[in-house]
This record gives sequence, C-alpha cells and structure tokens, in this order.
Amino acid sequence: MEVRTIPRVLHNEVVLLVALSVAAFGVFVFTRHMSAREQRLEARIAAIWYERGEQFIAAGDVEKAIQAFRRATADSHDNQKYMLALANALTLGHHDAEAQQLLLQLRESDPEDAEINISLARLAAKHGDTDEAVHYYQNALYGRWSGDHVDEQRGQLRKELIHFLLRRQQRELAASELLILEAGLPDSAASHVEIAKLFVDAGDLQHALKNYSEAAQRDNHNLEAQAGAGEISFQLGNYAGAIPYLKAALELDPQSQKTRPLLETAELVLAEDPLASHLSPQERQDRILADLDRSLKRLDSCPEPASGNQASSEMQSLKAEALALQPKLNSRKHPPDSDAAKSALGLIYRMQKASAHCGEPAAADQALLLIGRQHNGVRP
Repeated sequence: MEVRTIPRVLHNEVVLLVALSVAAFGVFVFTRHMSAREQRLEARIAAIWYERGEQFIAAGDVEKAIQAFRRATADSHDNQKYMLALANALTLGHHDAEAQQLLLQLRESDPEDAEINISLARLAAKHGDTDEAVHYYQNALYGRWSGDHVDEQRGQLRKELIHFLLRRQQRELAASELLILEAGLPDSAASHVEIAKLFVDAGDLQHALKNYSEAAQRDNHNLEAQAGAGEISFQLGNYAGAIPYLKAALELDPQSQKTRPLLETAELVLAEDPLASHLSPQERQDRILADLDRSLKRLDSCPEPASGNQASSEMQSLKAEALALQPKLNSRKHPPDSDAAKSALGLIYRMQKASAHCGEPAAADQALLLIGRQHNGVRP
C-alpha cells in the first residue's frame, strides 16, 4: 500500500513544481513586459520634454528650455543627445560651471564625439581660454562625426576656429589652419575670395593674392577678386602685376574712390622709376633729374621748421646735397650709370621721407617714396 502511494506523491510534487515554474515564468514575463512598457512611456515623455526644450530655444526662452531639458534627462538618464542639449542650454543661460561639468562628464564616456568637443570648445572660447578652446576644436575636427555633409561641417568648424584665432591675435595659428582649409576649398570664385580675406587678416598676403587671383580667373566679373588682387599686389610692391587687376576693377566699378588712386600711383611708379631695366642711359638720366627736381620742390613747399631744430637741419642738409648733385647728373656726355642713379635715388627717398610732415603728398611724390622703398629694400 505504501509502495503504491510514493509514486503518486512524487507525481503530485512534480506537477506542483511545474505549475509553480510556469506561474513564476508568467510573473517574470509580465513584470518584464510592464517594465519595458514603463521604459517606453518614460522615453516618450522624455522625447516630449526634449521637443519642448527645442521649441523654447527657438523662441529664445532659455530658462524654460533648461527646465524642459532637465525633465528630459530625468526621464532618460543615459540619453547623450538630451544631456548635450541641456549642456548647451546651460551655456546659453550663462550657467557655465554646470555646463562644463556636464560636458566633461559626457566626454569621459565618449572623448572622440565631435559634438561634445565642439560644445567644450565654444565654452572655452566664450571665456577667452585660447589654449583650451584650440584643444577642443582640434579634437572635434579630427573626432567622430555623424550625419550627412560631414566634410562641409568640418570646413565650417575650421572657419569658426580661424575666426576665433584671429580675434585672439593668434595669426600664425590662424594661417596654419587656413592652409588646411585651402587644401579642401570648393573650386569657386566666392570660396577663393572668402579665404583670401581671411589670409589678409592673418597677415599672409602671398596666399591672399594667390586666392584673389584664382577667383579672378574663375570669374573675371568678380569685383572683390579683381580689386583684392590689385590691392594686394600693390601692397607687395608688385606694381606691374597690380595694374591689370586694378584696371579690371575700375571697369567694373568706375566710381571707386580707392581703386583709381592706387592705379594712378602704380602707373606713376612704373613711369618714374629711374632704375627700370628697359631704360637707355639717357632715359635713366632724364628720370633721375626729373625725380630729383620734384623732390626739391616738395621740400621747398614745406612750411619752414623752427630754426635750429633737427628737422630744419636735416631739410637744409638734403637741399644742399641735392643742389650739389644736380650738375654731376646733368652731363649729356657722361650720363649717370646704374650705380650713380641708385645713389641719387637713395637721396630722393630721404628727401621724400623728410617731407612727410609737409602735408598729403601728390600721387607723383607718393610714387617716388614707393620707388625709393622698393630699391632700398624697405618693405611696403
């Protein structure tokens, strides 16, 4: 009797165990389902708060945006997008310390993310911390980007860095970044003009001229390109190279008050330079005598300085030197050679410099000053 009862008891226990297991599994599935449902609900609520935050940002209500983004991150703790939005809103609201703390926390978990590094770079730039800003800008530029048009976005960020460096007077660093930007430049006149202006701000006139020239080649009706190439050529002392660009710019804008004087002066430099290589000895003599005579008249037109001061003594000395030199230069049998002409040009240059306080020079006098600088190795 007892032997028959034992299997029945075992059977009942197995059935009970199976039933309990099924019930436990059902409870587990139900709990998991409810947990997932709650997570989905929290995610939807977080998304709603995020969208509201974006709307508040667009409307310019930063404080309400901050509160909305806080709610979004509270309902979705690990969402990097929401946390970054909160950090950027905090920066806009001038809660910089909290923003930086949050951004650094995000960067610890994802140091290569471009967006996080951009936000840190802009926060550092806001506080004028050049080294830190450059560090994060560089990390962003060479970090991990997502989405479409990545190359275009990188180019825009590099321009942002360049503008920051120029504001901070970091011209050498800006020029280095410009060279990288130039390598991937779109092949359009507008792009070359834009980068040429930045090269000018960075003090790199050679690369500025290169880009203005390329812009002018691609669009010969681009006024900025023609005028820019002419002005930079003029500044670099390449007056012959400046003239075609300045003429083209003047044709496009005949009323320009800047281009016409530059063109006139550039043409005068070429017309009055006594050391131009194509001149005959007689032509060189005629030019040097005319230039010397003009410089004497410029000195004579100056108001007489107070007797005994340094300026008065210098002017009198220069006049005496010029008057003594004139007969030596005036011989038709022995016109001045290039060395004599160069020595005379040095005197003309000193005379024009000494008369700088005598009022605005005429275009011809300005040309003589530029000729003197050019042949005496003085940078424009």
